[in-house]
Amino acid sequence: MPFRDVLEITVQGGKGGDGAMSFMRLKYIEKGGPDGGHGGEGGSVWLEAVDNVTSLDNLVNKRSYRGGTGLQGEGRQRAGAGGDDVVITVPVGTLATSADTGAVVADLVEVGERVLVAQGGLGGRGNASFANARRQAPRFYERGTGGEKIHLRLELRTIADVGLVGYPNAGKSSLLGALSNARPKIAEYPFTTLSPNLGVIERDGPGGPERITMADIPGIIEDAHLGKGLGLDFLRHIARTRLLLFVLDLAEGPVATLAALRHELEEYDAGLLDRPALVVLNKIDLADPSEVLEVADELAAAGMPVVSVSALEGRGFDALVPTLFDLLPPRPPAVAQPAEAEPFEADPTRVERDMSGSGWVVRGRDLEAVVARFDADNPDAVSYLQHHFASLGVNKLLKRAGAATGDDVQIGGAVFEYFDEEAAENEARAAERAEKAGREAAERRYLSGADDEDADEGEADDPAADHVSTASAEDEGTPAKPTN
Repeated sequence: MPFRDVLEITVQGGKGGDGAMSFMRLKYIEKGGPDGGHGGEGGSVWLEAVDNVTSLDNLVNKRSYRGGTGLQGEGRQRAGAGGDDVVITVPVGTLATSADTGAVVADLVEVGERVLVAQGGLGGRGNASFANARRQAPRFYERGTGGEKIHLRLELRTIADVGLVGYPNAGKSSLLGALSNARPKIAEYPFTTLSPNLGVIERDGPGGPERITMADIPGIIEDAHLGKGLGLDFLRHIARTRLLLFVLDLAEGPVATLAALRHELEEYDAGLLDRPALVVLNKIDLADPSEVLEVADELAAAGMPVVSVSALEGRGFDALVPTLFDLLPPRPPAVAQPAEAEPFEADPTRVERDMSGSGWVVRGRDLEAVVARFDADNPDAVSYLQHHFASLGVNKLLKRAGAATGDDVQIGGAVFEYFDEEAAENEARAAERAEKAGREAAERRYLSGADDEDADEGEADDPAADHVSTASAEDEGTPAKPTN
């Protein structure tokens, strides 16, 4: 299997559980109130750096990861269980970026470091959460939300103190194996090393044991920074080293080779040439001592220390190892590239005509997310949403756009009927004012005597009324008018 130091995977948080719609049912409580509990949160996806993994090979056969689903809430206000988290183990030195935007998501530089890369969804609220003085028996619940989803590009950048840089077959693997406990593949042909090999050099120092981690960086050839050969895939592994160790073959024009290697590093990242460096002139067992001395002096003129060795025979190591420890700068605190926040994109609520021209469409990411969490076929849920729309100013936007009572309004795939509450209230107030004005007019007529005059005129036209009046007068002792 080829060495994998770059890989793309898809991660997604688990869906949150729905809330519960439930009412208390107890033997001695005739009408129990709402007691639906919340849904559980969806499981999240994490990246964790470990020291027992050295490549991304363990992720080759599985490219998609998803957190567990949260369970639905239950009665008696019991919350549903949360979904299980998923932890993806990666080598120390793994850089995770968004495959779509290139933004840094996580940079894991310490063993045991764990970073959240996909948040699980929220659990929905049960009907007990929606009860209030006006809505005492809500018959609806809130759905859980989906988890975050992101397409990640994982890039391994080997973390080592010293990076061995050289052309293929310069003897880097032999040198690493002879100096350390590494056992790299060694053969007499180019590109033997197809993945970074790590080795450790230890010695007894004044303050106790000291150690250096070395990495054999393979694949550098001319124009490697342009992607030729294996160079582009492996140059990234030099990025975290503190000391560059140029390994040159004495028989392959070492002066020109050093210049070419430095050019490749400069083209890839000019800052690499500012790091401490050491030149190792290898395979001195195949040349005369005078030739070795002459070439070493010529290389030293470039301003870098030179050590001549024979990796095959182990010669020169007594000078090389102390020089490595002396040149290696102090280890700085591990600093990861900071995660980059996704740029904020304003998404204001806006109102548009639908395709038919007779209805309306309200758009807005946050508003549509709220609608998606409720059942648009549930009258109680619709009533709650309509009050929520009013509090967010949606009704005002629709009225300003020209919507009238009875118009269809689509929000996030659900269709509602628009009701102009303000217009209805104005009509009700106008009707109330008209009714009040009628009552006041009738009262004024009564107080002014208009009603009595109307009654007298009616009695004058009725003979029976005259008889009754006369009789009444006689009964009361009022003299009667004589008749002819």
